[in-house]
Amino acid sequence: MADLHYREKLRKIEQAASTNEVSNGAKSFGLGCFTVGMLLFIGFLLFLAISLFINDIKFGSVITFFVAALFIFILLKLLTAPKLP
Repeated sequence: MADLHYREKLRKIEQAASTNEVSNGAKSFGLGCFTVGMLLFIGFLLFLAISLFINDIKFGSVITFFVAALFIFILLKLLTAPKLP
């Protein structure tokens, strides 16, 4: 038998997401988690680029560095974007 308590919670979450009634704290937390994840991924890409450069794989190092720079640019644009009403 289905638990109606969880069904009601899912219904409230769906309604809040569809009508944009998410609190500012939740939005800030989500953006913070996204930023930390992106920073970790960018750090990994930079580590990979340096490792490839040390092992004389210059072409792969340059491509990896450009991808990391692209992600840095995207992250900065997201963080400095004006807030939507």
